[in-house]
Amino acid sequence: MDLDVENVLIYVDDAVRYNAVNDDLAELGQTHKTVAASTHTPTSFGSLLTGLLPPNSSIHSFKHSVPTNVRSVFDIVCHEVSIAAQGGMNHSIAEMFGNPPRKSIADIEPPFVHVARRPGGHAPYNGFDWDDYEYRSETALEYLWRVSSDPETARDDYYDGVDRSFEEFKSVLQTLERRGLREDTLVIYTSDHGEVLGEYGYFGHTHLATPEVVYVPTSFIHPELAPSGENGLLHHVDILPTVASAMASKPDFGRLDGNTEGEGRTTGYTHLNHIRYGSLPGPAEKIVSLTGGFERTIKSLWDEHGGHTFVDGHKTTSSIIYLALLLQKPFGRQVFHNKKVRDSYSRFMPGHQSYGNPQFTADEARADIAAILSGQSEEKVRAIDENTTEQLENMGYL
Repeated sequence: MDLDVENVLIYVDDAVRYNAVNDDLAELGQTHKTVAASTHTPTSFGSLLTGLLPPNSSIHSFKHSVPTNVRSVFDIVCHEVSIAAQGGMNHSIAEMFGNPPRKSIADIEPPFVHVARRPGGHAPYNGFDWDDYEYRSETALEYLWRVSSDPETARDDYYDGVDRSFEEFKSVLQTLERRGLREDTLVIYTSDHGEVLGEYGYFGHTHLATPEVVYVPTSFIHPELAPSGENGLLHHVDILPTVASAMASKPDFGRLDGNTEGEGRTTGYTHLNHIRYGSLPGPAEKIVSLTGGFERTIKSLWDEHGGHTFVDGHKTTSSIIYLALLLQKPFGRQVFHNKKVRDSYSRFMPGHQSYGNPQFTADEARADIAAILSGQSEEKVRAIDENTTEQLENMGYL
């Protein structure tokens, strides 16, 4: 990328599917179909802001923090680094990265590197107060329970919410323009993951790695970059190398798993260690403990045409978690309403699924994934309090 900018804005609209805003983005910047690092927000942010794949960033949940030997965008020296001031959605990300300063676009001063997380298509769909980016009238969990038997309303709400959030993004570009910062600022618009909207029987993102969840848009926006939607495949880990190459200061992030503008990329890896933030009812929790605890990992490899997904885990404990979702969470109401119990169960349980028409075999995917996992880093886990756990439950996380 032939730029020498002073400032960088990384703008992450939550839970935006690739096809939800791609046409609009293609009119603003150099836009790529992107493979998300994970189906879970903290894991994707770990890759977005460190340039490392999830096994190497060591961030698998909101309980994890960036290891001391890993550099992120917040380690760029000689720049004012910050994360958005408004919204609890930003607070949880800030904690993972050592609580960088919280500021607004109107307050940051160059040279800056600023990160913002916005509601995008996160549940409650179209249910956020746009003055403070908090829930307007009901939590994500309450909303998903209410619309479980009304998927058409949920889908309409989703696209309305994405449209409203995208309008907010365009207002940010206007703020940069008014402040005379557009010429010297590279703006990156992306999403942490997509969203399932009734496919496979339910709404959400965490539990399955499917095209609707894995593929997200990314656009590099600057007056010198010609807007286009016909660009190569990208992965979340390619964003930081692209940022580094475009900055006049050429920051050194050490090890990076991505390439500038995704050069040479043909596949992307998506990873989820399924983390439970709350607890199950007493008897179920006891059985899970007796069978060795809950370990469920989704590993998937994708090209621009599709991918292979592999779920690893203990069949008994996976069945217990699935049953708990079915009986206690909106997931169950959605699945029952759509009459997809058998299908959703087979996708949730340990095994292999293929999606679309990937140009590589399942065995080739397994070999590539094994190579990626061979250099996993150690995790840095921190405790989260009851209030945070409750907030995560309200956001729809198990």
